[in-house]
Amino acid sequence: MTAPPIRCRNLSRFYGEVQGLSGLNLEAGPGVIGLLGPNGSGKTTLMRLLCGLIQPSEGVAEIFGSPVGPGLRKVLGRIGYCPGEDIHFESERALDFLSLLASLAGESPASARKRGEEALAKVDLSDKAMHRMDTLSKGMRQRIKVAQALLFSPELLLLDEPLNGMDPVSRKALLDLIQEHARTGGTVLLASHVLHEVEAVTDQVVLLHHGRLLAEGKLPEIRSLIDQEPRRIVLHCRDGKEMVANLLKDDLVSGVEFTPDGRLVLETGELRPLLAHLQAIGEDGGIDQLEISDQNLESIFGLLVGAEA
Repeated sequence: MTAPPIRCRNLSRFYGEVQGLSGLNLEAGPGVIGLLGPNGSGKTTLMRLLCGLIQPSEGVAEIFGSPVGPGLRKVLGRIGYCPGEDIHFESERALDFLSLLASLAGESPASARKRGEEALAKVDLSDKAMHRMDTLSKGMRQRIKVAQALLFSPELLLLDEPLNGMDPVSRKALLDLIQEHARTGGTVLLASHVLHEVEAVTDQVVLLHHGRLLAEGKLPEIRSLIDQEPRRIVLHCRDGKEMVANLLKDDLVSGVEFTPDGRLVLETGELRPLLAHLQAIGEDGGIDQLEISDQNLESIFGLLVGAEA
């Protein structure tokens, strides 16, 4: 019997008296698995345990049937990890940064450069190869992190909040890439606090809350709960007033707020049609950044926790 891509057995991690992850038992994959949870729920701790960056306090994490641990190069070589925090060398050009990472894994200079070029092409940033990292937008920097995770064509991708700060067009391109990786036999663990991002690519979900497994495979139930609540979208855009006028005319938003720092906050009960409309605007360059608020997801987790109790 083939081992699952991800298996956790009584997996726990404590930071002093703080519980990062507690007694997690889980088998997941292949395909795309959504790892959902509010900020602080244990998603990043689980990602770091799975790729060996930190060690468990108790239990074991296995990748394709092999325990994860220090020095296990054959196991770790099958994983690509995109962390939630920035990892860039700010003064390096994008291609040089990726080539350096490949060379640190033992590639020759020519091979490392080729891998960097191929990774940039996968995230549609070939035209930014010679740009310094500190000149790139937040969305582009996110795509560079995904590119470094793809350097060695891993079987398992661990993506920690990869869509934060991306514009609508970049979001769709990355979600398409995630689905393609799964279609070709790979596994993706996609961590997010935004239900819609996960729902766009999979119906396999794992829900964490305060470091514990709250539920798995219950996406229809979550969907029915969250559809009862209005959703909030935060935009950085160029002509917000004209955009709002069109959205109100088409009944796509139920509330609008312009913040002092120049952001546009939209409230809607029609998330999918609104996102489709915003994607079309993004293709014309009218939106620089889009974020879906986790406010209502927090309330949904509150409902689920109450149901579990």
